[in-house]
Amino acid sequence: MPIVYAAIAHHNEVIAEHPEKEYPKLAEVCQRIVAQIPLNEKRKKTFDEDTYKFHYSSLGQRVYICVAHKEVPLRICYAFLDSLEPLLNKDFNSPKKILKERMDFANDPANDKIGNLQTEIDEVKDVMMENIDRVLQRGERLDNLANKTNQLMENAQDFHRSARTLKRNLCLKHAKLTALIVCLVLIIILIIVLVACNPNFSKCRK
Repeated sequence: MPIVYAAIAHHNEVIAEHPEKEYPKLAEVCQRIVAQIPLNEKRKKTFDEDTYKFHYSSLGQRVYICVAHKEVPLRICYAFLDSLEPLLNKDFNSPKKILKERMDFANDPANDKIGNLQTEIDEVKDVMMENIDRVLQRGERLDNLANKTNQLMENAQDFHRSARTLKRNLCLKHAKLTALIVCLVLIIILIIVLVACNPNFSKCRK
């Protein structure tokens, strides 16, 4: 169910409404509410009356008010009211146009991102419940699922331990290989020196 009526008041006088003359009783109630709001008051408030809720946002000299069915979430109504002030500041001469455009936007379900997200979450939950029902129908017991989970956890721990052991072994082999290469290099250098200088270093003394 949508937002059915909205109005803008300046100094407690309605300067624009949408739709015009279609909901005279709702317009009258809104005018009474606006007349009772103190000037320079800044607040948001909601009133219940019959099948509708009246929401207003007072920003001092201006008051934005709308009427919606009770099923309409508060976030949609107040998001609609909050969107009016910056637009009216840019174009104060077109309040009726602004009201109509923003009401059409607020009443379009495609623009309710939170509502759409909640719908997607509900759909995922339904799919999960269907999957669980199928598992139970196949005769798998919850304790068997728990045992499988524990077994997977144990396998994961064993894999982690094996990985650490393998890493240590690889590091040890790398260290041994490095030491072997260093020793070979030193031996080669020693052989070269002995060949060049004779074992008693007689050639190198000269």
